[in-house]
Amino acid sequence: MTFEWTSLNNVSSDVVERFDCGEEVFNDFLKKQAKTWMSEGYAVTYVAVDKNELDKGNVRRIFAYAAVNATGLLGKQGNKNKYLSCAEIRMFAVSKYLRGSEAVDVDGERYSYKLFQALMQEMYCISTSVIGFCAVTLNANSTGLNLYKKFGFMHSEEYILPEEEDKIDIDGCTPLIFSFIEEDALDRLFL
Repeated sequence: MTFEWTSLNNVSSDVVERFDCGEEVFNDFLKKQAKTWMSEGYAVTYVAVDKNELDKGNVRRIFAYAAVNATGLLGKQGNKNKYLSCAEIRMFAVSKYLRGSEAVDVDGERYSYKLFQALMQEMYCISTSVIGFCAVTLNANSTGLNLYKKFGFMHSEEYILPEEEDKIDIDGCTPLIFSFIEEDALDRLFL
């Protein structure tokens, strides 16, 4: 199966209602807030679906979703004039059936990693063809922290990262950044 990221608007509401990542705050966001955020300009929500089903117009399942918005980071005290254009992943969740050490593809790679890598590839394509940005930020909860660090996200000492989530109540998040302009960024994205 090949995953493809597409707009939430391309799947039916009954498919959205069946999504379950095992964490209520993420399920509720997709089912109750995502379309409102899209219509009000807060964030666009993408869903990972089976490419063949999408091509046939018959999507039956969402494997993951991500809510993304544009943002920017300011330089820390020594360089307040420094500014980095970014995309921010506000929410990212993978179906509970594709999470954990037993949910691996034929190469032995976890599906959650594959889905996140596909999302980051999509983000890179958007950054080079739709609207320019140099990095992706996110606030990682404890469930996703290891995934993001494995992919190459890190804490930045150079920029002021978003420390608080304004619109969703998720405690204990760690702000991280992934720069597309780092030397090994393309390897992490496409290898």
